[in-house]
Amino acid sequence: MTDRTDAELIQAAESEAAAFAELYRRHVPTVHAWFRRRLEWAASDLTAEAFAQAWLSRRSFRDEADGSALPWLFGIARNVARESARRNAVETRARRRLGLPTDLAPE
Repeated sequence: MTDRTDAELIQAAESEAAAFAELYRRHVPTVHAWFRRRLEWAASDLTAEAFAQAWLSRRSFRDEADGSALPWLFGIARNVARESARRNAVETRARRRLGLPTDLAPE
């Protein structure tokens, strides 16, 4: 573990990939739990997508929480969940129009 803040890790990630890995290790359990409470069946995939989006948008990070990136990560997670729900709705409507089953993952 490092004593650097999340903000410092994100800044360091520009030249040091291990810094982003540390940020991931710090926050993946919390972000995964957030997704699990909302979309349990897709929590792992959505968590991976959220951190991929965080990596891609790391240059837009603004430290607005005294060095913590968790509010920023939750914002990204909300956007990932919203986009996933939108895509699912579009795909479900398309399956209905085509007469295909809409429940692709039965219990």
